Amino acid sequence: MDVALPGQIVTFDFRDSQAPAPSDQGIPRPLRVVQWNIERGYQLDAVIATLRDLDADILCLQELDIGNQRSGGGNHAEQIARRLRLNGAVAVEFQELRSPCRAPAQQGGGLHGNAIYSRYDMAFRAVGHAPAYDWPRDGMRLGEPRLGARVTLAAEIRVPRRPAVLAYSAHFECFAGIAGRAAQLCDLLQDSSACVPELPHQLVFGDFNTFAHSLARLSPRYAHGWHRFRNLGMSEAEWWVENVLAWSVDDGPVNLRLAAEPLPDHLRPSREVLRAARNPGWWDPFDPVRDITISNHCGWMSAKADWAFVRQFRVVRHWMANRDFAASDHRCLVLEVEHAHADTVAEHMLATKRVARELQVKRASRLWTWCSLAAAAALSWAAFTVARRSSISRM
Repeated sequence: MDVALPGQIVTFDFRDSQAPAPSDQGIPRPLRVVQWNIERGYQLDAVIATLRDLDADILCLQELDIGNQRSGGGNHAEQIARRLRLNGAVAVEFQELRSPCRAPAQQGGGLHGNAIYSRYDMAFRAVGHAPAYDWPRDGMRLGEPRLGARVTLAAEIRVPRRPAVLAYSAHFECFAGIAGRAAQLCDLLQDSSACVPELPHQLVFGDFNTFAHSLARLSPRYAHGWHRFRNLGMSEAEWWVENVLAWSVDDGPVNLRLAAEPLPDHLRPSREVLRAARNPGWWDPFDPVRDITISNHCGWMSAKADWAFVRQFRVVRHWMANRDFAASDHRCLVLEVEHAHADTVAEHMLATKRVARELQVKRASRLWTWCSLAAAAALSWAAFTVARRSSISRM
């Protein structure tokens, strides 16, 4: 289906011209914003029904199919805009090649990408990422031959009577390991930081595929590289918080926490990555450990894979929809936010640093508990062995 090529943006606008303009609807209320990976739209009707019920102002969605056999062959990006009467765009990441090596549930023939929708006017652009996985070369080996690379869609959203909002819809590489995804994160951190002077109010949403822990740690397909076992005892989400997100742009010109990781010289982050890996004020109100957004293999592969970062917003409330995974294999993150003053950024950075410290303390406590249990077990076994030998010697 020749709608666009990987890296290009396709726009849609199905807003009702007869409806009252958003600027004429009274006192500004909190913006309702959504982050959701819709799993290729396998359950598109259920996805649209959920989004209609949420009635959000801004939607950041990933895994939208256009013309792929696996999901019915429709243009899902256009259908969502048309049926919800929204303005929107999709950034095409991949051309999904039709191939006999694909299972029927994976069969391609079309395009695949990430989208942003809103009831407001928007200007779009694409943020490219250095390839973390060579899909044209290795896609056949995974049974998913495709052309293209990961692309994040960015939109400047012109919210009436309030400052414009910069929104991102990202989908990081699931086969790249922690180091590859951290490099893609740095691409967004760098772009976000450059935009702060003109667009300080930001939403950085996406499926960042942060699940290289637990059972996935044993699979070189999903988790590879030095970090695969280097971060034993923590989830990938915890690693992100402690090593990248807790280091502010005000903490120094390079991320010394990331630079201090005990890695072999050939695996150390580049100077460019260390400069980029500094948080310009992003904050995610969801818990990095408890707020699981994906759960596979009977819960053995569970993770906070989806993130909803806000910058210079006050979060009024937040919750998850699709908790039963009926419409998609990802939960849907929903936030209600209000524009805030610049001092909110410092407050959120302090909150992120506090979470990082708490994670470290809890991990140390868990380690002490396990060591104590191991020591108690060893002493019990030793005492049992001594008692048994003493009993035998008296016989």
